[in-house]
Formats: sequence, structure tokens, C-alpha cells
Amino acid sequence: MFIELVDALRCPVPHEESWLVASATRMEARHIVDGLLGCPVCQAQYPIRNGVADFRRSESRLDSPATGSPRGTPRGNAASAMRLAAFLGLSDALGFAVLLDEWGAEASALRELVETPLLLVDPPPGTEGEPGVSVVLSDGVPPLAAGAARATAIATSSVERVAAAVRITRAGGRVVAPATVALPAGIRELARDETLWVGEKETAVAPLVTLHVRHG
Repeated sequence: MFIELVDALRCPVPHEESWLVASATRMEARHIVDGLLGCPVCQAQYPIRNGVADFRRSESRLDSPATGSPRGTPRGNAASAMRLAAFLGLSDALGFAVLLDEWGAEASALRELVETPLLLVDPPPGTEGEPGVSVVLSDGVPPLAAGAARATAIATSSVERVAAAVRITRAGGRVVAPATVALPAGIRELARDETLWVGEKETAVAPLVTLHVRHG
């Protein structure tokens, strides 16, 4: 878990929003390999093992290992990674991009093309963190602050997952989703092909303020 991404993480328990506190027992090149994330509001604790932050709350999941087998981040296809980089607009190292679900398999190939830090949420089994790639496991809701990511890619057509992708993407950021997914509110379509669309999150319009002029 890249230490600079900790500020973007949030406790998944419904309560007042707060940053998390991180403690590390082993670090490598500004990445927490083993450690703990704690919520100062509800005192919940989330372990980091082999670079994977585990936010799963159910007992059965907490008792299971953070990653499956085989070990190591699955490698994707170079051509699809290049296409994804273009769709997400990852032309520099500013901010970070989120890859949800199966898109996590593209992480290693994508890192060879871009300098943008990547955060994988619920990637394929066996995925572990590596330089430039952080991994988070959840119970379905990405544990991220609203508007935290510069861009987000989603692989499923789940309405809840699409809404979460929109929520965690900043205004002006890009969202990539399957072509079968209806364009959600607040997203302006930029491009589309036979399998994917890419959209830009629109800036929320502030309500009009009525001015009252006092005479006399």
C-alpha cells in the first residue's frame, strides 16, 4: 500500500467521515508491506498483509487470507493495457487511478506504460501490491473518499458498482465501463467502441443564490 494513498482511504463503517491512521511493521520504498490501518471514529482496524489492505468486515472473510493463489499480480495484455491507459487519460504521474475488479489483471502491464500510481480494488485472486500498485479488498463498497481518484475503470455492470466508480472519481476525471452499462447521471460520454465507453465526470453545478437588497 503506497503510503501517500492512505489519505484517500475511508472506513467502510457508516459514520462521520474521517481519515485513517496507518502503522507499518514493514515498509519498502514508501509502500507499507505489512501493517495496520485504524479508524479514529469507530476504532475499527484493517490489516495490511503483503501490501494488501483488507477492509472486509465479515468474520468468514476476515479469517481467510488477504490474497489467494497463485501469488503475484496477474499480468494482462499489453495491447489492452495501452488502450486502457489512453481511455483513462494517464499521461502523467499526478493523482492515482482506480482499477475495479477484473481490471486489476492489467496493472503490471499498465505500470510499464504509465507513471500514474494504481489502486486495485477487489482484483483477481492472487493479486499483491508492488511498486506503483496498491491493493484493497472490500465487501463491495470501495473504501475511498468521494472524488479521490483521477480516473476509474469498472469491469462489471452492477448498478451499485458503477455508482461507486462515479462517486470516487473527481470532477473532470474519467470513468471507463463496459459498453453494456448505461451512462450514469453526472457522466458525459467522450468515446465509445464495441466493448467500452469512456466518460468524464461533470462538475456539480452550485445552486443559485438569491440576493436580497435592503433599501433605506
